[in-house]
Amino acid sequence: MTKTEAFTVTEIVFSSIPVRAETHWYFVEVSDPDGITGVAEFTHGGQSLATAQTMAEMAGEIRGQPIEDEASLPVTLGLAPALLQSDRVIAAAVTGLRSAILDGQAQRAGISLREMLAGDESEVPDSVELYANINRSMLPDDSGPVDRSPEAFADMAGRAVEEGFRTIKCAPFDECRAPFDAPGLPPEAADGLARIAAVRDAIGPDATLLVDCHSRFDLESALALEPELAALGVGWFEEPVSYRDNSRDLTRITAASSMPVAGAETGYGIELFESLIADRVVDVVMPDAKYCGGVGEAVRIGRSLEASHPGSISMHSPSGPISLLASAHATAAFAGSRPLEHAISEVDWRATTIDPAEHVHDGRLYLPSGPGLGAGLNQSLISQNGRRWTI
Repeated sequence: MTKTEAFTVTEIVFSSIPVRAETHWYFVEVSDPDGITGVAEFTHGGQSLATAQTMAEMAGEIRGQPIEDEASLPVTLGLAPALLQSDRVIAAAVTGLRSAILDGQAQRAGISLREMLAGDESEVPDSVELYANINRSMLPDDSGPVDRSPEAFADMAGRAVEEGFRTIKCAPFDECRAPFDAPGLPPEAADGLARIAAVRDAIGPDATLLVDCHSRFDLESALALEPELAALGVGWFEEPVSYRDNSRDLTRITAASSMPVAGAETGYGIELFESLIADRVVDVVMPDAKYCGGVGEAVRIGRSLEASHPGSISMHSPSGPISLLASAHATAAFAGSRPLEHAISEVDWRATTIDPAEHVHDGRLYLPSGPGLGAGLNQSLISQNGRRWTI
């Protein structure tokens, strides 16, 4: 990473905007005495406001102190590694501050975030390949439930292919929740398999199809499900069980699976992700820039794993444009060999949440040329439809 000047936090402001039904995107902005403002997204579901409160308390402890290296922030705040692994609110709060400070440091240096993160590495690309996550577009909207039939899944996946995406991800197992009444493949999985089959027919044999199970299975049902997914040409088996609660079972599923097993989207810190790959708990880790320690930590994880286990990292990014943009800078900086997640078609105004607007074309995100992230929040949109506050 390119060495940069220290960043001194003197002001912290939060903002949010309603997206779809109960979904809101949450952002933090930190400013220094010169008015340079770094931004990060910390969308954290029902824990977003608790995360904001915790972040404000952390910012109060470091206010006025020059921060040379954002990676030292947990030590400065007295946060033990075990706490960061176990308390997701604290991990998300320190992650948000780390990313926002890095954005501010890159702006102060007058270089893009990806260039600062890459340091002396070879030329950094100005775009990254995306995969289309169709899940967010198929959640209930403000009018209520939406169609989640196999035909609806196929339609949305087909639209993604038409837009130039070559990899599609779905989360089809609405009806499943372990434990089940009998061992083996649960009958509740039938509807999910029908949705997957419809998506495969819609996208054709050449596109890659990823399946997210949202930890809805257990060891026996996951082992029974795996050959069904393989027969449908699924490209990865994401989180059949939770890495946090069932790592031993997940290791057994990974060992038995003919396709890569992915997971660990809520993990924090390079040590965790390295251990998950070294111990073969999963084949592909999915650090999220909102939880993993931030964009700097994501680059450390990516460089380590791409060097030792190529293709073993694909960043998790199902949220808003600031999160996607930060994840893309990180992916470009560590030369990720797998595409980056993008939640498509959630709302038609998504791109205008940032200024300049998000630029996705033919399955790629094109990174703005300015310093730092190269984009900030569209304050007019936030003022009209969201809210801003301080704590």
